[in-house]
Amino acid sequence: MIKQRRPQAMSISELRTKLNEYRDYKAMLNELQDAMSAIEDDIKSYMGEQEELNVEGVKVRWTRYQSTRFDSKTFEAEHASMYAQYTKTTEARRFTVA
Repeated sequence: MIKQRRPQAMSISELRTKLNEYRDYKAMLNELQDAMSAIEDDIKSYMGEQEELNVEGVKVRWTRYQSTRFDSKTFEAEHASMYAQYTKTTEARRFTVA
């Protein structure tokens, strides 16, 4: 069972500090993701068409695969009433800090 944290009373000053911390971590995360993507691109470039590489015990795989997905936009356009019959609306909350 996952333990939920109880909401804590927080002053505006504490909240501002948390929001600034959140933004800082989010920026660091984005920078790290960009750096990792650049390194990944370099490794892929080195590999070319090769699907597997082993460098000093580190195995790298860059394999092709196929996936099949349902094209809901086309289905909705061609079978609107059936689409409406089998879809449901759900409610959720989205957290953003701008």
